Amino acid sequence: MGWTSTDNNHEGYVAAIAPDGRLASGGVAEGMLVHGITGEYKPGGESDEEIVPDDLIMSWRGACTCGWQGEVWQRVLTPSEADFASRKAYCRPGDAAYVSLPVEDAVQDEWMIHIAPSEAILGVEAAVKEHRQSTRRLDKTVAAAKAAGASWADIGRAAGISRQAAHERWADK
Repeated sequence: MGWTSTDNNHEGYVAAIAPDGRLASGGVAEGMLVHGITGEYKPGGESDEEIVPDDLIMSWRGACTCGWQGEVWQRVLTPSEADFASRKAYCRPGDAAYVSLPVEDAVQDEWMIHIAPSEAILGVEAAVKEHRQSTRRLDKTVAAAKAAGASWADIGRAAGISRQAAHERWADK
């Protein structure tokens, strides 16, 4: 399962890490799909993929389509070795090499920090758009008020500025 940023420029997910460091793009019944052909593993569904058996996956990390990678979570083979604070997650041998929901949530939290600046920029872009629209609306409203006979003093007072500032701002519009 993955997550998509509001602007659709980032897609994050938990990636299993193959023994050679390649990140898995998903899983199938036989193991995890990794891009690239080494000849060491069974061919995957696509011509440029291999299937790394689940028992060979010993770590995971957050990944994003932009290239960002999160901190590594180590796979441990006994429940007593698991330590969330140390990024050690239990995954029973013989099971599919997927992380637990709490680990997935922690990776998503880390990814959310990664995309926070781009998400914040969306707010800036929206505010700028609203500002431009309101400026155009104000300009049209002032022009209508002037055409209806309002003075620059009246327009300035309504806008919270001086008569002279109103004239300088809107006289040429």
